[in-house]
Amino acid sequence: PYAAPAPAAEIPVDLAPLVPGSRAMRLGAVVVDNLMMTVLLLPGYLLLLGELPAWQHVLVPYAWIGTPLGAALIVVNIVLLVRDGQTLAKRWFGLRVVRPDGARCGAARLLGLRYVIPTIISVIPCVGHLFSLIDPLMIFGDDRRCLHDRMADTIVVQA
Repeated sequence: PYAAPAPAAEIPVDLAPLVPGSRAMRLGAVVVDNLMMTVLLLPGYLLLLGELPAWQHVLVPYAWIGTPLGAALIVVNIVLLVRDGQTLAKRWFGLRVVRPDGARCGAARLLGLRYVIPTIISVIPCVGHLFSLIDPLMIFGDDRRCLHDRMADTIVVQA
């Protein structure tokens, strides 16, 4: 009873059984995350194209507001991912990214292996198109893990 407490790395995060997130919930979370980013960043992107439409006077105020808000959303999602394994949409849909044993993921695993490396692969000519097709289709396997989940050794579970 008087022993020192166990190091934090050895204490399991959650003892409840892990229930994989449903395919529909995962799709919904991805769509909401991408929709939020598109709505915030699209006006600024359209202004950067150079060929401004006749209604550019409408885009300028939205770009000045949306671009900083989009950057803030990116920062908030990164902080939430590293801290809780959730983006805003994953939180709203009741999903969380964890290791197969239920432990929290490290920042390098979440951001590097799950997001950055797949993005880099997806822009490689020829290979990227194939990767972008196979990655989401792997969710139809029995374990409901996409290719980026397998690369990062993570699973998406109900929170």
